[in-house]
Amino acid sequence: MNLIPAIGTYAALLKEDGLPLIYPGGATNLMEAVDADLLARAIAWAGQASAARDQAFNITNGDVFLWPSLWPAIADALGMQPGGNAPLSLAREMPPRAQDWERIRAKYWLTSPALADFVGLSFQYADSRLGYDDERRGDPALVSTSSSARPGFTNSSIPKLCCESGSEFSRRNGTFRRSSGL
Repeated sequence: MNLIPAIGTYAALLKEDGLPLIYPGGATNLMEAVDADLLARAIAWAGQASAARDQAFNITNGDVFLWPSLWPAIADALGMQPGGNAPLSLAREMPPRAQDWERIRAKYWLTSPALADFVGLSFQYADSRLGYDDERRGDPALVSTSSSARPGFTNSSIPKLCCESGSEFSRRNGTFRRSSGL
């Protein structure tokens, strides 16, 4: 599951309708994220470092955030204005807009596949991560990453150990846009 296609297609549909990027989540709490490149480097390190053998590690970007606080940066990365808050189930509301997505794909010559194939179960994942209709949101979703530093997963062993989640979202979105996926 991947939030980039879920948020990206939601944003594209809003943008095409002339609307700002409305935050669809519900109750918010403190969150962490992990960039795929950082996770890949950690997996490669764990596979090669003898001190990491038979260990489990939590890997995150190293920052914490609240989705509503990050939303203006996401809107900016998508070339949109941020909108207000309007809780909405992306899993329920986006699939009926599949034909609208097809029109956007054709209009802008996007290379991404049909909505269901592109997003998969990521709308459900987005609902969960953004706190739509989730009464568990009062509990922060934080993990300790200190166990990875003890056997040697550090800035000197792996470049760019920490990254800022908002910047990484912008970078990943840019990758999708340059490849004509979004």
